[in-house]
Amino acid sequence: MTSKYVIPSKIIIYLKRIAAEYQAMGQDLQARVVNLSVIFVHEEASYDNWNGGMDGHDVILFLPPEVFGEVTLARKGDFEADLLSKLGLCSPSIENEYINAVRFEDEDQNDPHFQNAISIHNRPQINPNTLSFWKPDHVRLFISHRDTHKIDAKALANSLEEYGISSFVAHDTIEPMRTWQNEIVKGLETMEIMLVYLTDDFHESTWTNQEVGFALGRNIPIISLKLGVTDPRGFIGERQALKRKSYDTHQTALDIYSLIAEKLGNKHRLQTALINAFCISPDFPETKKRFDRMSGVVKSLNDDEVAVIIKAFHDNDQLHKAGHLVSNYNRLIKFLSQTTSQTYEISGRYITSV
Repeated sequence: MTSKYVIPSKIIIYLKRIAAEYQAMGQDLQARVVNLSVIFVHEEASYDNWNGGMDGHDVILFLPPEVFGEVTLARKGDFEADLLSKLGLCSPSIENEYINAVRFEDEDQNDPHFQNAISIHNRPQINPNTLSFWKPDHVRLFISHRDTHKIDAKALANSLEEYGISSFVAHDTIEPMRTWQNEIVKGLETMEIMLVYLTDDFHESTWTNQEVGFALGRNIPIISLKLGVTDPRGFIGERQALKRKSYDTHQTALDIYSLIAEKLGNKHRLQTALINAFCISPDFPETKKRFDRMSGVVKSLNDDEVAVIIKAFHDNDQLHKAGHLVSNYNRLIKFLSQTTSQTYEISGRYITSV
């Protein structure tokens, strides 16, 4: 929104702040309206002679049909007035400008204002591979949890890593000296799926409520792991939760992996994650577990995937020295042959096709 005015350039910042406040106050519908709309600022929509002249701008929020249908006619005016009031509080000191009105409108592809509208999340995309807290080529899972349960959440994250799932666990994942709020936002902006670690005190936290609101705003799949008696609230309340009163971390990780496979619906993405988890196996027991898991799921490999496995076998001594892979059973060679219809042989740390 390039403009000679100040307010249009700041409107996205204002709306992000207001959306977070709505979410923290449990006003889920209002948060969804702001998060899922695209915004256009109609400059100079009005003029006021006060104080030497002031230009007023209209803020138009175009809502997708599924959200517009939730804003009943009886509530629409109140929603618009409340958002106008909050935007006014965000911009009290802008000289010679003011926000004249807020309007909710349905999406219209033929409307030139809609064609020039932008989302409040419209910012340069972050490359996840540049962020140290995500493991390359792993599925990116954000675990939203209360800080008092960080240790248990981290234990679950460690078990999920065996499946090629890289987990963001706030405060533990973030490197020292990093600004933790900014890192959390980066994690939220680059996550592929969210796990709600639903303890009885989960909804008492402003931060966890905001994190869930962020996922809803991005239309990210959400899995709830229910660990107490409290049910998911708000818009995640309609989703069935995975229930655990006391649980085995490894079994829970397996159940969550199955749900992630269902929610993501991207077979190749999950296959890549399993292959890369195998390639970075840290010890022989993990090599066995990760190979058995990979070979039980992966039925075909392309040339790039074979090259990744061959290189990892050469570089990682937890692979080329693993008896489970290179014993007389030739498990790795058989796996490669079955998934490529080619013949391979091992010599030391080298795998070659024959």
